[in-house]
Amino acid sequence: MPMADAMRRDDPVSLGPYRLSGRLGEGGQGVVYLAEAPDGRPVAVKLLRGHLDGDPEARARFMREAETAQRVARFCTASVLDADVAGDRPYIVSEYVPGLSLRRVVQAEGPRGGGELERLAVGTATALVAIHQAGVVHRDFKPHNVLLGPDGPRVIDFGIARAFDGTSVTASGPMGTPSYMAPEQAIGERAGPAADVFAWAGTMVFASCGRPPFGDDALHAVLHRVLHEEPDLGALTGTVREIAAACLAKDPAARPQSGEVLRRLLGQIEPESTSPLPPPPLPRETEPASERREPRRVPAAVAVSGAVIAVAAAAVAGVLAFNGFEWGGGKPNDPTKSPSPTALAFSAAFAGNWSGNLRQSDGKVLAAQLSLPQGTGNGQVTYTNERCSGVLALSGATESVLTLRETITQGAQHCIDTGTVTLTRQPGGLFYSYTGTEKGQTYTLTGPLARA
Repeated sequence: MPMADAMRRDDPVSLGPYRLSGRLGEGGQGVVYLAEAPDGRPVAVKLLRGHLDGDPEARARFMREAETAQRVARFCTASVLDADVAGDRPYIVSEYVPGLSLRRVVQAEGPRGGGELERLAVGTATALVAIHQAGVVHRDFKPHNVLLGPDGPRVIDFGIARAFDGTSVTASGPMGTPSYMAPEQAIGERAGPAADVFAWAGTMVFASCGRPPFGDDALHAVLHRVLHEEPDLGALTGTVREIAAACLAKDPAARPQSGEVLRRLLGQIEPESTSPLPPPPLPRETEPASERREPRRVPAAVAVSGAVIAVAAAAVAGVLAFNGFEWGGGKPNDPTKSPSPTALAFSAAFAGNWSGNLRQSDGKVLAAQLSLPQGTGNGQVTYTNERCSGVLALSGATESVLTLRETITQGAQHCIDTGTVTLTRQPGGLFYSYTGTEKGQTYTLTGPLARA
């Protein structure tokens, strides 16, 4: 098990019931600690940086990170086990993966090659397919965010991930890591699944030679190469080299989709084949003007499709066996494992009637009432200010967090038709987070709920 870095003087000793023992990493948004859960098992705890915990937008991004990671298949990432995003020190608890990042492994042991590199390519491509099938664009796929666990690679850090129909990044400029950033990201355009494919190829180049395809020196020099020069494919050979070259095309439309990348790696299709997976849903802004309407209610960030969709069965089943992944394997009542959709039901901790005042992203306060009947997976929601109501369908559950799909059935002229609700247990009640998208705009609605 890799050793964590030593704690610093200003690091907290504990967060909630989790006792911290070392630093696993840090970034602009937070610090990740190695911690011990109440049952003694090791976990990873990401703490939002102190100067950001008073920033509503930073808290919303942090919340979205937990929600997004929960939608991705457990075999390809570190599962979210718990979260407290409403307290004074917001944190997310995830499964601890006993392995170093690809970046640290290459730096310590040297480049990967031969069958080891091919297994890495297949494993990470499988993870990318699962991420895209869940309706998510990672937007920061890189060697730092690939953990080489004992059961295969895991992709982590969904801090800047977005749903396929999420908002553009032009308002805040390019987001990502320059050395692995696709050209469209570099100029501030919307980053779709094709940007992740570009970054995957760059990650494979790094794995083969220890350097990214466009260098990692001065920022302006790297971005110039990304936009105008051909990539250095390092020590890649054979099929992996051919696929990586195609994935590093400047035009996102010319790149293969992640499903095609995986099938080509498995030898199921020839390089000339063009049989990608079905494209992601079009953003709402592409609808005919006659079918659009202005949103009347502004609910919680980044609308997402409901349950995580499994990767193409035959291809992924073979890949999981090839890499030693295991589907399921948890005990029936293991709270860290999401039950199958047919078994989802509201537990006693969440069941009942709830109410509270929720704040929109524009500052307006809305009164909400929820009814969650115990033993069922369907509830009701009413927004009294907006005179609209609808149903809540449970799509994911852990001991501390529920994910639900909201569909407005009455008063739809006042509210966005569909969205995603996340309910997180906290002292005294639940923390409510809604995300919905209308005409390409993403809206948020958040706040605490108490039993009615």
